[in-house]
Amino acid sequence: MNDSLRRTLVLVVLGAVVWGGWYGWQSWKTRQTLEAMENVVRSADLNKLLSDPPEEVKNSVDLAVRGILLSQGHEGRKSFDLNADWATLNQDSGAITVRDPDIHYMLEGAENQPERVIHAVSEVGRVEDGNQKISMSGSVKATYEENVLTGSLAVFLNTNRTLTFPEGAVLDGPTLSGTATRLVWDLNTNILTGDQGVRMRWTPSDSAPDDGAAANADTSSDAAPKAAQEESHS
Repeated sequence: MNDSLRRTLVLVVLGAVVWGGWYGWQSWKTRQTLEAMENVVRSADLNKLLSDPPEEVKNSVDLAVRGILLSQGHEGRKSFDLNADWATLNQDSGAITVRDPDIHYMLEGAENQPERVIHAVSEVGRVEDGNQKISMSGSVKATYEENVLTGSLAVFLNTNRTLTFPEGAVLDGPTLSGTATRLVWDLNTNILTGDQGVRMRWTPSDSAPDDGAAANADTSSDAAPKAAQEESHS
């Protein structure tokens, strides 16, 4: 083997060693950062994490976490619970984007009544304004008892406790079904209000009261889906 070929081989081996060392160091550094993030996520409160991120991630624009639970109250009562297996926290805006959110919205009720809950799921969720606003998009499904609302977008505002479907919704229930171009669900009264084009179909059950009694029942807060009948047409 001549000297020129030997020197070439030495340079190639040396380059491989240097590259391998640099790659190993970068991998170790990445693992250390991820472990630090994971330890923080396991031990820290999510709101504290947003307001005071650890040193390891202060230079990051986003922080990804696995397995989160968010709760928010309103006037001394729990307003909602949010569960998600994956979330991204934006350090600049404070917004939280979650994957496959599973949310329980609490309806207003008397102290001695059992808790009433709207169960909502979607593909993507976004929590903003200090947990006061939740936007759900992509196959949104909200269920209360046997009534199901579906749509492409739902926006919850904790300030007035409303769940709005601004791009339309489809209602499917045992006695009432139909569509609305825009629909607002008031969680304080459990009343649905549809506008900008409402089509509803009412199927009375065998035990339904006569027409006069049915009209009076529509004003009840527990007859929420029936509230849209006043604006519907066949």
